Amino acid sequence: MRINRKFLAACAALCAAAAAAPAQEGMFDDLAPRVCDDYVYFEEMVPSGEDGVRLLTRIYLPEGEGPFPMVVTRTPYVWGQGDYVGIAREYARHGIGYIQQDCRGKGGSEGFFSPNVNERADGIALYEWLAEQPWCGDIGIFGSSYTALTGWLVGDSIPDKVKGMYLSHYGVDRHISCFRSGLFREDIMSGWAIDNAEEDIVKPERKPGQAPGENYYGFYLYRPQVEADVNILGQKLQYYRDWITHTDYTDPYWNTGVWADLKRIPYVIDVPLTIVAGQFDHHEEGTVLGYERLRPEVKAKSRLILGSWNHSFQVTPTHVPTANAMEFDINADQFEWFYSLLVKKEEPRGEVRVYDIEADRWVNFDSWPMETGRSRTMYLSSEPAGDRWNVLGLLPSAQRGRSTVGYVYDPENPVYAEGGETLFTSSERRGSRLQSEAGYRDDILSFVSEPLEEDMTIVGNVKVYLRVKTDVDDTAFAFTLSEVTPSGETYNMRTSIATLGYRDGLLKPRVEYRRGDEVVLEIEALPIMWTVKAGNALRLDIKSSQFPEYAVHSNTAGVWAEQAETVKAHQTVFVGGEDGSRVVFPVL
Repeated sequence: MRINRKFLAACAALCAAAAAAPAQEGMFDDLAPRVCDDYVYFEEMVPSGEDGVRLLTRIYLPEGEGPFPMVVTRTPYVWGQGDYVGIAREYARHGIGYIQQDCRGKGGSEGFFSPNVNERADGIALYEWLAEQPWCGDIGIFGSSYTALTGWLVGDSIPDKVKGMYLSHYGVDRHISCFRSGLFREDIMSGWAIDNAEEDIVKPERKPGQAPGENYYGFYLYRPQVEADVNILGQKLQYYRDWITHTDYTDPYWNTGVWADLKRIPYVIDVPLTIVAGQFDHHEEGTVLGYERLRPEVKAKSRLILGSWNHSFQVTPTHVPTANAMEFDINADQFEWFYSLLVKKEEPRGEVRVYDIEADRWVNFDSWPMETGRSRTMYLSSEPAGDRWNVLGLLPSAQRGRSTVGYVYDPENPVYAEGGETLFTSSERRGSRLQSEAGYRDDILSFVSEPLEEDMTIVGNVKVYLRVKTDVDDTAFAFTLSEVTPSGETYNMRTSIATLGYRDGLLKPRVEYRRGDEVVLEIEALPIMWTVKAGNALRLDIKSSQFPEYAVHSNTAGVWAEQAETVKAHQTVFVGGEDGSRVVFPVL
């Protein structure tokens, strides 16, 4: 056995092979027999087909004569010694070779790391090279987060030796991953740009007493944000400027080049996939889209696993039973799927498996998101439901007579997220978290229901329909849907946001709003499966910001990132009547 002491392992928290738990000696022994007790390690500098830049490729093979089945990933995360060695060793001991290639400009690879743009050409070059090696048999591609991107981007150009892909936690539609109704997902996308920039930037330091991610908030709040890279980080990041200024889904930026490839490829992939998503992962929406866009014949052999965890596979929420939440072990499942596919040569079976939060069970479905054909509607009202003026009733039937409630939204004093499904850098905020008491700010309207008389299983996309008007040219409305326990503790279930400029639809161009016009705004949350138990109540907080999960709206029209000034908005919400503001739950 030969080991290169300069080996740098990929980041365990962001790679499927090491995401759920540290590598352990014999971790796959119950799943497959060992074929050897040792392994062979060597490195190759594999040239990219485009320009010949050489990429460091670490190769672990079982002892003995090949060819061997291989699992392969490409990664920019080479932060230090970790669990990759242990995972690779265990694969090799069970007869499967293991390869990890550093992305261009990362680790031991040559070139400069420009996020996303080189991964398709570099990946195609790797798999063409690998298919020609005499020790290489059938191939499986795996990855999580950015490493899953490197898998998706070659899906239409892989050699015949590639038999399947195991990809988790990455969206196949980049605009959807970046934006919600024209507002940028700051805490993941801006935070990722800061953490992964290869340019010589000045990274904001975390001061004593600051929670994780808070040192970036000055960057997120800088106006105009298109200049924050130079004025705060000290370097121009053109790719970041491109992300934040192309807010329309139909913009050519999202429909050419690498992002066009990413959208297109799921429709034409021929090999089976296992796709893993988390209900509190910021990539949930786009990851599920990867499954939805597969052709029927491929979907029949593919799997979608949707668990209750965040991007790092940490289970959330924690205030309800979770004994079965991690019944699904990503490491074991990935190995077992590849072993069946590559070693046993078995044809995969299709599967959609979703974790039901609070019921603490896994449920099999034919598709996801579910179209149950059933829903339950609750209505926002002006009826008092607490000691504060802004704590109101969430009713099972519409309030008679029309009335209004409202608040003043000041972008200079945004509402900070207390939990959310698309947070990342602010690790202490992401997921399902304990909420402040109802109506804790004057710019939040809290609508609280009576305790449920029976269990209600929410399955799919919760939608809030707000009938609103405002006195500015454009603005945002957001919601947090929470569960209230009998003891009064409140935990968020879903959040979302929408702007008047994109009220015609998330995927349609921005439209004009005329001050004072009464409009209906649909705010749709990401899909979820959650059984709210009888005796618990529901709380719906209406506000106009959810920072740092989403960019803070300035209350002016136009591209958010180019706006330097803000104005206050007087927000009016119409309640009462069947067409008044309401929330619709898809139920099982």
